[in-house]
Amino acid sequence: MATVFVAHVKLSWGQEADYLIANDVEPGLASRRNRGDNDWNAVMLNALINVPVAPYLKDNRVTPPIATGLVTSLTAVEAGPATAKLLRTRSQFIMAEMWQKQDVSVDATFLHHDHPQLSQYQTRADVDYWLNHRRHPLITLITKWRIRLQLARVKKEK
Repeated sequence: MATVFVAHVKLSWGQEADYLIANDVEPGLASRRNRGDNDWNAVMLNALINVPVAPYLKDNRVTPPIATGLVTSLTAVEAGPATAKLLRTRSQFIMAEMWQKQDVSVDATFLHHDHPQLSQYQTRADVDYWLNHRRHPLITLITKWRIRLQLARVKKEK
């Protein structure tokens, strides 16, 4: 069995979930871990990372809402049925030692990537929450509405 990396992520509105680390980030973590580096996961602890907050559709016609969460833990586990059900993080993340030194605009500009505009608004609101502890209830409400829409699409697809 292959080893995968599971991040426990906390969102700005309090929800917590586990995610598989993005495929293109895994090799770097595996290399650190395989070298025997006892702090192999330190690069990801307290990092800000983009995550889908609803499932993808099979045909990918609508991107799920994306939010920026805080990695609270990272573990290496054997891939299996439980991990197969987890969504994957996106590749965009900023290490704790970096995002805590930068302002909202710098962090949000890097993290918003090419995501849909409403996800970019959520990313900026999330970064503002993690840096300044400011909540953005209207943006979060819109994201939760988008999550419900995506879940309805997924249900209809089945």
